[in-house]
Amino acid sequence: MRTGRAEQRRQARKERRDRVEELAAGMTAPDAPLVWGAGWRGKTTAAVICVLFVTLFEHPAGAGLAHPRPGALIQALWTSLVVGFPCCWFALWRVTADRDGVHVRRLWSTRLLPWSTITRVEMRRDGQLEFFGRTPELMAGLFAPPWLSRVARSDRGSRAADTLSAMVLHGDLRPTARVERGPTGTGLAPWIILLGVVLYLAVELLPHWRLA
Repeated sequence: MRTGRAEQRRQARKERRDRVEELAAGMTAPDAPLVWGAGWRGKTTAAVICVLFVTLFEHPAGAGLAHPRPGALIQALWTSLVVGFPCCWFALWRVTADRDGVHVRRLWSTRLLPWSTITRVEMRRDGQLEFFGRTPELMAGLFAPPWLSRVARSDRGSRAADTLSAMVLHGDLRPTARVERGPTGTGLAPWIILLGVVLYLAVELLPHWRLA
């Protein structure tokens, strides 16, 4: 049984290497950085979560702006921030490849993985990219998981993993330009805080809108 599984894994790795090399054979180095980010599905999912939260959530007693109790107010704000985290993750994740390496948006900042530290990139079953190499393994992005990709007939995540792996193996296929700094280096935390406050205010003001 173990021998059979080991052989299946070896065969899968060989097929992956062949697929990456076939992709590399038809690639050329892009003039601009390559960017993968949330598509319309991710943004729509985030919007639906926000709408459901605003329409269904009720503040605990004493969390209102008129006569707030500190404990209830903190609980309401914290709940809004917790909901804001997956929404920002779905809608704002980004992976950017330039000539220096791969920039991965994290919670507090955007992390740079130099090409020299990456050995391969794999697509996980949960839709994230996993980077292997001389640095601790890092997960990034949020593509559609493989089962959903098969239903939607889209291999965007696997294609991104293969493209990055080809660039790791062939330095002449990497983008020739550097990514511009500024918003690129911003992590998710400021957006989570902003969205959390907006969600709290929306829940607070929704009853007044209905009465009006």
